[in-house]
Amino acid sequence: MKIYCLFTAVLAFASTAAIAGNYQSCRISSGMKSFCGAPFSGEAVIQDQGRYKNCRISSGMKSFCGVPFSGEAVIQDQGRYKSCRISSGMKSFCGVPFSGEAVITD
Repeated sequence: MKIYCLFTAVLAFASTAAIAGNYQSCRISSGMKSFCGAPFSGEAVIQDQGRYKNCRISSGMKSFCGVPFSGEAVIQDQGRYKSCRISSGMKSFCGVPFSGEAVITD
């Protein structure tokens, strides 16, 4: 039982670290990542606890997120990065695949 609990705790920690990600400013072409630079520092809209929020990123790691975001943001949708309309942190509409610079997790 103790080994199972330890394994579960390690798995939960590893899953959290994988979800946290390393945020980078990347070049996106037709919805696909083509090149990423160094870890990002600044403000970006990212998914946090199931909702899209404007978050502070420091050296690629999320440090603080505010209230759910409303507006336009580049997010991954159906396997491609698209410019999407976000309302109260939830995706409401996405357009065609995005081309340009975006902050994403790598």
